[in-house]
Amino acid sequence: MSQTKEPRLILRQKKDHLPHDIVLNILANLPVKSVLRFRCVSKTWDFSITTPNFISTHLNLNLNNNNNLAYLINNSIPFNSDIPIFIDGYDHKFNRISEYPIPSAFLLSNARSVSSCNGLVCLTELRKTSPHIYLWNPSIRKLKRLPDFSPTQRDWLSTGFAYQSNTNDYKVVMISNMPAPEPNHHWGELGADVYTLSSNSWRRVGMSLTHIFMVSPFNNWNTTFVCGALHWLGDVFKAAPYRMILSFDVNSDKFKEMALPDVQQLLLQGLMADPDSLMVFKGKLAFITLGYLRFNPVNEDEYNDFMSSHTPHSCFIWVMGEYGVHESWSKLFFVKFENVDSVHFFGCTSRGELLVIKNGVYPKSNTEQRSKVIVSLDLETLHEKDLGFENEPLIANSFMESLVLLDRANELSG
Repeated sequence: MSQTKEPRLILRQKKDHLPHDIVLNILANLPVKSVLRFRCVSKTWDFSITTPNFISTHLNLNLNNNNNLAYLINNSIPFNSDIPIFIDGYDHKFNRISEYPIPSAFLLSNARSVSSCNGLVCLTELRKTSPHIYLWNPSIRKLKRLPDFSPTQRDWLSTGFAYQSNTNDYKVVMISNMPAPEPNHHWGELGADVYTLSSNSWRRVGMSLTHIFMVSPFNNWNTTFVCGALHWLGDVFKAAPYRMILSFDVNSDKFKEMALPDVQQLLLQGLMADPDSLMVFKGKLAFITLGYLRFNPVNEDEYNDFMSSHTPHSCFIWVMGEYGVHESWSKLFFVKFENVDSVHFFGCTSRGELLVIKNGVYPKSNTEQRSKVIVSLDLETLHEKDLGFENEPLIANSFMESLVLLDRANELSG
């Protein structure tokens, strides 16, 4: 008798269900595509997945998993063309793993990718005033256009995008130039407008800089975000112009000027630094110098002696060991590029590999040659790897999939 009742009791038992918090913990450890599919299981799951708390938990777990990191390479940015824009993803070995076409809702003409942060890509247009700016999450196909603002008599110069850690928020910073105070002055004072995602609004932020500072227009597309601050390389105008770093602390909304390492003496006042000279090297602010020019009153014998052991395409990599402490700048690496006409840096991987475009003549096979190669350079071993890119990349950012913007239901779908 008891043998016949036992299966009936089992059948009458309620099905076992995992507690909801355990289910959410499992979901938070899954890839974005899997999480999105599970939204269809029930209204409860859909609601839980789209909450800010779950999105933040999923993001933090991904940030702690270095295997999820890829490199977002902006390959083709057309100017006044209808050619589709693609952003490609690569793994740590630079195997192409994904391709994200920019949504059709985005104006393709004169588009630029400013930067990437926690799975969000900041996109903008080449316009001198009132640029259209978008935040795009390729992983979930969400595109958000930021509200417009109308700077009066100001020229837009550069854009930065960053994550505000202490409030779990995102900010876009617009640097603009005020009109020159006098007709014979070339530059006026810099100004800044800051957009905050949580409030979906812009506000004016003061700079209070000691010097007349100029950020080169349309050059510093890939601003450097490290140690909770955005960084631009710019010029200070005094009796003799020189370069400094303009930084913006995204938590305090404060601008300040930071001195470059003392490289002028080392380079005989012949320092050359393009706008992409500021980078992040293994979580620290880095500055790269490249090439030498002869400036008076450099001693000719001293200059010739210096150049005898350095090529015109040599570079030094300086790293700020303790953020904000000028004395902690140290020259960690020296790289000498041979048989090249020019070199250009467009990024640095999270593992410390420098991404370089080299122009020259290089053998491709026994019968073919090409004038340009794109390589990753291990600064520790100086080993180069030809990445084999067909198109010349503009910028490279660390990129990871995330659910950021998933809780904003009214945004455009990509």
